[in-house]
Order: sequence, then structure tokens, then C-alpha cells
Amino acid sequence: MNRPTFRSPWQKRGFVALIGLLRLMMRPFGGAEDWFIERLVAANNRRVMDPLAGNTPQKVLLIMPRCVKKTGCRVDVQNSVSECLTCMGCPLGDVATLCQKHGLQALVAFRSHIAFDMARREQPDVIVASACHDRMIKALRSMPEYPALLAPLAGMDRMCVNATLDLAWLGRQLAAMAPVSKQAAAAQAAVGR
Repeated sequence: MNRPTFRSPWQKRGFVALIGLLRLMMRPFGGAEDWFIERLVAANNRRVMDPLAGNTPQKVLLIMPRCVKKTGCRVDVQNSVSECLTCMGCPLGDVATLCQKHGLQALVAFRSHIAFDMARREQPDVIVASACHDRMIKALRSMPEYPALLAPLAGMDRMCVNATLDLAWLGRQLAAMAPVSKQAAAAQAAVGR
């Protein structure tokens, strides 16, 4: 799948300014801002999934934030999470298992700008990522030209420490994005004859 031009309302300055104003107005009302962000992300995910229906992306970039890495872990996960398969001490082990199952690679970004650099360097057809609410908005605002499926982190011990993921959601996204294996492609071709 050659990545077509992705159209997003986040590419319009007026839309971005309006979202910023609405978020500012919602902050005093408890969880209203997070609720609003979750609605924005759900709308974005639907917008991303529509063109993907029936088109398996050739290049999927899975980006995880550093806060899902267990405190004290010394494994270098900036280039790959494959070493996490032997540890399984934090959600990155589960991410590594999902990636191995679906033939995908995950990258861990220690800062937002590193994640953005990864995306620009890798030029994926689609990005699948999990982050805290404000970082999802930053991603939508900073990289609107890339289709990205996003989910908020499921929880954390304290801000940016030992975060957890919605692994069921992540598994569904990766299964939908997984490259078709040669055996499955051959079986599909045989059925089509």
C-alpha cells in the first residue's frame, strides 16, 4: 500500500486553535478535557480506519512511550523490543509478544520529538501508538499528515512512571495491520481461482 495523502482536520490552523480553546475551557471541569480528547481520538481513529479497510499497510510503525518501561529496567528498547520477550516484566513484554505474533516491529520513543523523528524517517503507511491524553493531542497536532491510530494509556503508578496499556485494543489494531503471510496469500490466491 503506497501511503496516499492523508487528509485530517488537524492540518487546518483554525481547527487546531479551536481545539486548544475548547480544551482550555474544559480544564476546570474535572475529567471533561480527557473525555473531549477521547472523543477527538475516536473520531481520528475512525477517519484512519476507513481508507485502511481492505488495504493492508506495508509499513506499520508502532510507537510506545518510555513510561511503559518498568522503572529500573536496563534493556535498551530504542531500536527494538525483542529483548523484552525474555523479561516480560512490564507491558513492553506483551507488546513484543504481539509484535512477534503479527510480524511487526515496535519502537519506543523516549520523548515526543523522537517519536515524530521516527515517523518522518520511517515513512509508515500507518502509525499505531499509545500515549497520555495531552501527548495524543500533541501527536495529532504535530504530525497530521500521518494516519495514526491512538489509544490513551490505561493507567500509571504516578505521572510518567510504570504506565499500562490497553493490550486488547493494541492487539486488535496490530491484527488488523499485520502483513499477510506468504502462506495466507497463497491460500487466498488459491481460493480466488
